[in-house]
Amino acid sequence: MKAEDLTFGLRVRIIDGFHIGKIGIVIAKGTQTVLLDIGEPLLINVLPEHLQPVPEDPLPPGWEEVEI
Repeated sequence: MKAEDLTFGLRVRIIDGFHIGKIGIVIAKGTQTVLLDIGEPLLINVLPEHLQPVPEDPLPPGWEEVEI
């Protein structure tokens, strides 16, 4: 994905790297990386090239799907 296409609150899937396959929400954009909230007790920086957009969240507001 291009950095210009990323907007705050956009849901994206990580397609490369350590957190491959996880879905996150764009929190902030830097000059070369994007800060994502992946639903864990950490935020991660990812290159825009390692992201792809995903459809809107099918769950109602306040619900989140987690891996156990």
